[in-house]
Amino acid sequence: MKLAIDSFSYHLHLGKHWYQPSGDYDLRWYCDTSRSLGADGLHIDPAHIDVTTDVEWLGEYARRHGMYVELGASGVSAEQLAAPLAAAKRLGSRVLRTFIGGTCADGREATAARARAARDELARAVEIAERCDVCIALEDHGDVFLDDVLTILEVDSPYLGLCYDSGNFAAVGEDPVEALQAVVDRVVCTHLKDICGAEKFPDAEPFGPPGKGFHFCALGDGELPLERIVQILGDTHGDKMHVTIEIHSAFRRSLDEQRLLAFEADNVARSVAYAREVLGVC
Repeated sequence: MKLAIDSFSYHLHLGKHWYQPSGDYDLRWYCDTSRSLGADGLHIDPAHIDVTTDVEWLGEYARRHGMYVELGASGVSAEQLAAPLAAAKRLGSRVLRTFIGGTCADGREATAARARAARDELARAVEIAERCDVCIALEDHGDVFLDDVLTILEVDSPYLGLCYDSGNFAAVGEDPVEALQAVVDRVVCTHLKDICGAEKFPDAEPFGPPGKGFHFCALGDGELPLERIVQILGDTHGDKMHVTIEIHSAFRRSLDEQRLLAFEADNVARSVAYAREVLGVC
């Protein structure tokens, strides 16, 4: 297995979401940091790359350092995915990770309708993916349940697979091991996450409903059966499996910027070590 760090793991550093640091951190910084931690590949959130200006130098960077690239996108229509698929082809990326959008809080009737619409859109988009020889990897993004994922995977094409996110399945109340066992044959990339209780970081706003909140945390600091998850992936896909860790560090209000960014960096570094030394991703 090979290991990558999702660029979202540095979302506090990169400042493209809800937090803007004063320092100058960008996609090149992420690439250098990933390489310094011994990552085999680069797994890039769509908020962190401009596919019109970054593809050429990123491709050269990856070739020079012997790293693979996995791009991210958002949306499921052919129109939304055409440009990212073309960029992925230019980079030699074997997958393009994307998601539908929305939330499971909408209820199962709404997510089922969302899944049916996504299935029909992706049936068109895979035609472009085939021409680009890039597999679309749909992520369970807290927007669909396992039953919905199975509906979407009715599109029977080698150019549509799944970006399995262990934390996101757990976050919507589903067993991440049972979910993985149901879809493992279609998994083409991952977001390996861990989850802990809201009490671990009382200075941060938890996810989830009142009284049932949770945080994402460094690998090994939470409660998910990560060793079992990696074992199932390895038993099915062997050394061909690319494992990406996505560490969503809590935004801790009690920390100033220096300590907050150090907290995020430490979570990622410890997670890389845990993936290598405990989970055997090497």
